[in-house]
Amino acid sequence: MSSPAADQEVFCPFLWADLASLDPLKVADLTGAEARGAGYELNFLGRNHLVETQKKLLIGPPDLREVGFLKTMVVLSYLVKGARGPAPGLANVLVGPWELPTGNVFFRGPHALPTERLAETFGQDPGSFVAKAQNLGAEATSASAILLRPLPYVKLGCYLTPADEEFPAQISWSFDRNAHFYLALDALWGLAHIFSSELTDAPTDINYN
Repeated sequence: MSSPAADQEVFCPFLWADLASLDPLKVADLTGAEARGAGYELNFLGRNHLVETQKKLLIGPPDLREVGFLKTMVVLSYLVKGARGPAPGLANVLVGPWELPTGNVFFRGPHALPTERLAETFGQDPGSFVAKAQNLGAEATSASAILLRPLPYVKLGCYLTPADEEFPAQISWSFDRNAHFYLALDALWGLAHIFSSELTDAPTDINYN
């Protein structure tokens, strides 16, 4: 793991405080994280990350891109919300984002899930879309669709309809039916943006579609 600078900005201070107030054994038991010293080790996007509760730091492997606000928010939200329960585990049934509670209202306008950059980048090259997703631990479910388990009890699907002579490329998303028990909708939105940015090499903490 890389060593962050001593003056690194503390993201999401209220979530850090919430996490520090919880029983570490309960957090580990209900979220799939491993309690370790003064924090946790959690597999996020296929790689182990250290969650240093006392230092308020999320530390990823040295070869990964810089950890910023969105990644910190998603990881902390997952640990806090999962530990507070109910934590039913994976349903292993994917549903559209609008099928999650209040998803039909939330995932609109500024909270629309990212589609444009993915479609522009991979619309003519679904093979690269699948290959780059597999580098993040995703499973190919077809020639242009993937299934990703970015956190122990969260799954998402991303489907690319390649462009043709008549229609532009399209992207559609799905989530495990129980995902909202572990991540609020804003954190699921953040997770989709992190995944999209990793695939397209875009800045993680920029709000884009």
